[in-house]
Amino acid sequence: MTALVVGAARSGVALALHLTAEGEAVRLADRKPSSELLSTIAQLPPGVDLRVGGYDERVLDGVDVVYASPGVPWDSELLNQARAKGIPVSSEIDLFLRRCKGTVVGITGTNGKTTTTALTGVVLEAGRRPVVVGGNIGDTVLDRLAEITPEHWVVLELSSFQLESVEHPHLHVAVILNITPDHLDRHGTLAQYVDLKARAIEDADYALLNSRDPTVSALSTRAAGKVVWFDQHQPLPPMPLPGRHNMENALAAAAVGHIAGLSDDAINEAIRGFKGVEHRLELVGEWAGVRWYNDSKATNP
Repeated sequence: MTALVVGAARSGVALALHLTAEGEAVRLADRKPSSELLSTIAQLPPGVDLRVGGYDERVLDGVDVVYASPGVPWDSELLNQARAKGIPVSSEIDLFLRRCKGTVVGITGTNGKTTTTALTGVVLEAGRRPVVVGGNIGDTVLDRLAEITPEHWVVLELSSFQLESVEHPHLHVAVILNITPDHLDRHGTLAQYVDLKARAIEDADYALLNSRDPTVSALSTRAAGKVVWFDQHQPLPPMPLPGRHNMENALAAAAVGHIAGLSDDAINEAIRGFKGVEHRLELVGEWAGVRWYNDSKATNP
């Protein structure tokens, strides 16, 4: 079996390492020259067939499956050429979801994904089952796959780029926090962007939705499982971070904790102790009565 990995960023390296460990022959392609990929090349296992600095359709010769990194457009010329040849096209997150043995919670939305994913992990850690947090946050998920058992909760931050590459996520709990126009340079239209977000709930056991967001609430008819309006969760959790949006993030995490069977006291204690995510509305200090926050990793204002 020969796998082509397109894109030599963090996800591509994780794929190359994982597939090589499983005994597959790996070809890694990236349009950047080798001089810009020195750190990537240093991480690759021996035997990887590296094609950098540009490639054409011949890079598909002898390939059985293609894995695209999130930064590679899903309708790119190379991926379409692979499909035309009958070569399956997949991704890191798709491979992970097909092989993950744990109970998966997927969190998506335009804003608040990282904070809610981290907070949901903290809430679930208040229970007795082990928890792994990943996706578009922290470690690449394939780095953690081997340690995950059926006892694990797995909390994933899922971007539209990742959902684009997963036709059937099969999540236990899917959370859609909010939807506003974003990444239209990649997805083309708002309708297409919304469709990708909706993919998370279309075969999930639970769809946790925000009734205060009209675009999200309209997706309830597309949910396969039980719909839970997380913004109506009671009691209100004691969110220590500022902003109404963070209260909604806390409500979503609390609703997941409720589905997991945790008590209100356990959920609230976990949320009360949450310190936030680095570079996401992180309090730097207060001077002359003015609070200063570091929000440098937020993708939207």
